[in-house]
Amino acid sequence: MRAIIILLTFLTIGSINAQSSYEKGMGKAFELWGNKKSDEAINLFERIAKAEKDNWLPYYYAAQIHITTTFGSKDAEAIESRLKKAQDYLNEAKTLSKENAEILIMEALLNTAYVAYKPSEYAMTLSPKVEQLYRKVKVLEPKNPRGILYHAEWKMGSARFFGNDPKAFCPEVEKAILYFENESHDTPFYPQWGKNEVKRVQKNCKG
Repeated sequence: MRAIIILLTFLTIGSINAQSSYEKGMGKAFELWGNKKSDEAINLFERIAKAEKDNWLPYYYAAQIHITTTFGSKDAEAIESRLKKAQDYLNEAKTLSKENAEILIMEALLNTAYVAYKPSEYAMTLSPKVEQLYRKVKVLEPKNPRGILYHAEWKMGSARFFGNDPKAFCPEVEKAILYFENESHDTPFYPQWGKNEVKRVQKNCKG
């Protein structure tokens, strides 16, 4: 019995140390990202992902950095390289967590980045995919605030493109605000971003 207790104690300590190492690594990666050291953060997230073989979150965040870095960039080669790498990371994440609304939202943003980068080439082929992804998110998690907010922004952009009023989708933004207020997750580092983007999206509701 004593040997079993000692063994269980060592296993528990090992689990705590591993968890602590994971949390420290993730914290450091977010710190690098916050300090605009994007590629260093991506590399660290990738190393964590390879160590945490059943955890989709490090791949997810590595993909997110690549995607968000492309918005506003003029470097075509860098954009294409980053978006390809982001898709690879999301593919890895999807093998670890199927039917995951957060991964689908990130994939929608990836396709949005392609459309923003080169609309003449990608708008016709990828716009239906973006819409399909957001619709699937709403089936999986109807109250996911990121799904609501970014789908509303996507529809606002489409409305402007076709000469329609983007303000028609402002109630969706208000709904997202409510869902952000009520959002809660027990899993460390689970996605909860997006609330700080509400005001930017709400600019479409003025005038």
